[in-house]
Amino acid sequence: MNTTTRLTCHLLVASVLAGLASLPLHAVAWGADGHRLIADVAEGLLSVPAKNEVLRLLALEPGATLASVSTWADEARTPVTAPWHYVNLPRDANCRYDPDRSCVQGACVVSAIDHQAAVLASDAPDEARLKALKYLVHFVGDVHQPLHAGFADDRGGNSK
Repeated sequence: MNTTTRLTCHLLVASVLAGLASLPLHAVAWGADGHRLIADVAEGLLSVPAKNEVLRLLALEPGATLASVSTWADEARTPVTAPWHYVNLPRDANCRYDPDRSCVQGACVVSAIDHQAAVLASDAPDEARLKALKYLVHFVGDVHQPLHAGFADDRGGNSK
């Protein structure tokens, strides 16, 4: 192979690699990493008494941290709990939340946050309060995920 051919091959390979590098990668912009990051930030903002209570509840699952349980709600999702992860706003509502339209029978992330926060603040057994904590840290992440609070026809960003 002569020098000109080698140079042409190297330029071709470099061009192909540069083209491939410029292609968009599959976005996993939220997912487990986003939930863990939100949990880490939240933990840093807890008051001392709240942090002590969170640590006490997490001790029921040895080795658990707020970040490590932040994805549990996705792993434990069922047909009943699936609507708790998002809220759909009608396009004609100018992104205004109306529970009667957007959260029928409490089946949305806003209602799920309210419910789980109430369980966590109650005198329910520790196991129920830990479960509420795990839901709550996850749902607070979900409600801040742009496509989990959007229009129903967006399907959470799952349409092509």
